Amino acid sequence: MSVHVFGIRHHGPGCARALRAALEALGPDLLLVEGPPDADGVLPLAHEAGMRPPVALLVYPKEAPARAVFYPFADFSPEWQALQYALRRRVPVRFLDLALTHWLARTPEGGAAPDEPEEERVDAIGLLAEAAGSADPELWWEQQVERRRDVLGLFESIREAMTAVRAEAPPPTGVEALREASMRTRIRAALEEGFQRVAVVCGAWHVPALAERGPAKADAVLLKGLPRTPVEATWIPWTHSRLTFRSGYGAGVHAPGWYRHLWTHPEGAAIRWAAEAARLLRGEDLDASSASVIEAVRLAEGLAAMRGLSSPGLAELNDALLSVLCHGEPAPLRLIRERLEVGDVLGEVPEGAPQVPLQRDLQAQAKTLRLKASPEAKMLDLDLREEGGRERSRLFHRLVALGVHWAVRREERGRKTGTFHEVWELRWRPELDVSLIEASVWGHTLEAAAAARLRHEGDGAKELARLTELLDAALLAELPEAVEHLLAQVQAQAAVAADVQHLMEALPPLARVSRYGDVRGRAPEALRPVLDALFARVVVGLPGACASLDDEAAGTRLEGMVGAQRSVELLERADLREDWQAALHALVERDGVHGRVRGGACRLLVEQGALAPDALQRLAGLALSHARPAPESAAWVEGLVEGSGLVLLHHDGLWTALDRWLAGLTQEAFTELLPLVRRAFSGFQPPERRAMGEKVKRLGSGAAHTDVVRPGELGMALVRERADAVLPVLARVLGVPGPGGKEVGA
Repeated sequence: MSVHVFGIRHHGPGCARALRAALEALGPDLLLVEGPPDADGVLPLAHEAGMRPPVALLVYPKEAPARAVFYPFADFSPEWQALQYALRRRVPVRFLDLALTHWLARTPEGGAAPDEPEEERVDAIGLLAEAAGSADPELWWEQQVERRRDVLGLFESIREAMTAVRAEAPPPTGVEALREASMRTRIRAALEEGFQRVAVVCGAWHVPALAERGPAKADAVLLKGLPRTPVEATWIPWTHSRLTFRSGYGAGVHAPGWYRHLWTHPEGAAIRWAAEAARLLRGEDLDASSASVIEAVRLAEGLAAMRGLSSPGLAELNDALLSVLCHGEPAPLRLIRERLEVGDVLGEVPEGAPQVPLQRDLQAQAKTLRLKASPEAKMLDLDLREEGGRERSRLFHRLVALGVHWAVRREERGRKTGTFHEVWELRWRPELDVSLIEASVWGHTLEAAAAARLRHEGDGAKELARLTELLDAALLAELPEAVEHLLAQVQAQAAVAADVQHLMEALPPLARVSRYGDVRGRAPEALRPVLDALFARVVVGLPGACASLDDEAAGTRLEGMVGAQRSVELLERADLREDWQAALHALVERDGVHGRVRGGACRLLVEQGALAPDALQRLAGLALSHARPAPESAAWVEGLVEGSGLVLLHHDGLWTALDRWLAGLTQEAFTELLPLVRRAFSGFQPPERRAMGEKVKRLGSGAAHTDVVRPGELGMALVRERADAVLPVLARVLGVPGPGGKEVGA
């Protein structure tokens, strides 16, 4: 009986190629692979038709699917190639890591995955690269292992190297010790079963601990009495982008697309890579000729020779592509890195893979509606007057209600809320499978589960605004039972609600439901008396609710007022509009109201055409009077102009009052208030700012400003001393270094 331990690096194409050759030569009668034994039951699916990497084993506790653990595989992963070898030849194959039934029971609050232990592991590859005189461990490993052509003796070399590194490292503790004890125990069990040639595939770090197994008693003591929790296992699609370090995957690689290329094209990798890059650039209408490809490859080979490498790697190719194909521009190279180095390939799993009923229901509906899961973002503009658009919208809203965000609603600029169109962005991510499994506790179909979850959240909602949001979601998802349940709760809570801010926040969802519910065939008539009662209480209580507010509370109150006005506009009812305008008129004249709220009330009246220009100019004169504290005046200006520059653009008297107020400030007051003024004007769009500049020029050319320079006279009349005097102030307004590089920004 013999045990052959093959140390690999996860997702290494060179290791995968060498391992496949070693297994062919050995011909083992049992294969043990580092991975969760809990998934042994779904291992045969890895070789079924319809399985296409990248994929991942998903193991999760039955009672807490959100704590799922993923084990990703690409076609260039050594473990994947080992599984394919065994399943193709009908060689028994098992996983031998610490069972997740134990590990997940030890970490009830979650924690690191088993391949990312809590203990800090020695960077073995970094130490080996340093010993070899290389400053880049990734590049050293790629050149020495992943691009190695002579695979003979590779695994013996890895064993010797790791034995030397571990001899100087502290002994493993915690999860790491449990994992290696479990691996040794499973190897011993296999030998006791009578297997003669056992092949073990594990991470290179574990090779010394598995090759010299030591006494079984110590491992048995370590593993005795480990807790258990029930777990389930299945396969799910994965993506190349989730195999990268930057995705947070501890065993990731920098460039999975490049590694897949090395696996697929071991010969002529540089030429093929440059050709793929050129094809990608041409697809984006960028110049990339065949002659440039040849030149780039030659440059990469020259760089490799200068750096003492046998062949160009990814670094040399990137340098060459940047110089030749990208003409020194970083943007095309970023495109190559995103599309080729990483890529967003989405794998597939066979239909026979275990699924919860909710997953099967989603797949069936997506197939009927011709929706395909893809890792690339796709925009869908749905017309709700068409049956297909309405059915897709209903599906997306039900998924959102369940917390499964395959589709995300996007608001289009220039399109008002409540039209017959909805714009959605679709993008599938592996975590969504976990979200579906987690949501399965609510029901076996999307309709039943979404309705159950909305009813549950409604039962726990403490604020009326939250209840109305849930009611809006239930209506959009076309869940009549949930609508009826939530409507009853809205009516009950509306009868006792008194907080004006909460009442205003509850109005927009109710207004949408009341106005646009009939688009989907459901407009609850019972909403109107509820909405009328809430609005009446807002109108009566608003003046008192706007008194004695600090700056933060004033901003919150103004946001609620904006939402209330949008609700009035949406409902298009004259009685509501008149009552709302009367409430706003009461605010603009009230001294005890925060300046930002008074200014905001003025703006809301102007937007409705309910404040005459002379009345606005009179209010501006009062608010910007130098008899008032300067911060109060600045707050009034902020409330007036935030959100839209049209107020300033269409009222010359207001602009003149603002100009006089700013000009009359002392230097100290100007410096103090400048951040507030900048914040007030920061939200304007570029066209609005240009229009304001034109207005300044027009107003400044009147009789009251006779020294203003005309555009045609600019070159002759400009006096340098006057311009120099303006520069420090202008620099302060812009928040940039002033003349001489001195920082004067506010």
